[in-house]
Amino acid sequence: MKKGKKAKVTQETACKSAEYKKPACSKEENLKKLASTGKLKKFVENKKGNWDHQAWLILCSEIVEEGYDPIDFNQVGLILEEHKAKLLGL
Repeated sequence: MKKGKKAKVTQETACKSAEYKKPACSKEENLKKLASTGKLKKFVENKKGNWDHQAWLILCSEIVEEGYDPIDFNQVGLILEEHKAKLLGL
């Protein structure tokens, strides 16, 4: 029975520390890191400056999966639009 209680305490401790864990990078730092990878420019080029909402959602999930979270997706969208304007010569 002691094993069960010890495991429960360990699990509760892990959950508490996960809840209060500070993100490794700020939104701004993650945005700078992401922008420097060329991923956003490549996305715009691959889509020829024209993407739908589904493509946007997929990109957002990839960004999170690759560890750029937290991030300001409004700013990501602005960077995409800047790349689009350059690509299309606007």
